[in-house]
Amino acid sequence: MMLFAWHLGSIEGRVEVQHIEAQQAKNFTFKCHRDNSDVYAVNTISFHPECNKGVHATFATSGSDGAYNFWDKDSKQRLKALQWCNQQIPCRAFNHDGTIFAFAVSYDWSKGAENHMPAQAQNFILLHPTQDMEVKAKARVATSGRK
Repeated sequence: MMLFAWHLGSIEGRVEVQHIEAQQAKNFTFKCHRDNSDVYAVNTISFHPECNKGVHATFATSGSDGAYNFWDKDSKQRLKALQWCNQQIPCRAFNHDGTIFAFAVSYDWSKGAENHMPAQAQNFILLHPTQDMEVKAKARVATSGRK
């Protein structure tokens, strides 16, 4: 049975997962887009196209820290973390089959107008070819009970 859920990102660097028509125990919140004591807004959340087909439960977050992460909702694990952009990532999306992850790098106003420097800011749209190990959860190894 596939469980449908909505995801909410916050300026506190958290993502909340709320399941629709499911037990409250399935709902959870986790921290992301943080670096030691620095907390960054979660700007966007996007779902891998295979989520709609029930193949896997991968979604991506991107934030004001200039990083994006791939997550597996079912195992509650980060599949891939990439932090290398020197600016924020205000938007992103998977292509129709999930083989390309596109994201924009530009100022997102999270630091206010006083930190916006148009002469130094550069805006980019970047493409990342995804690999299965980045967007698909590892198969769980079945463990046997007591002997």
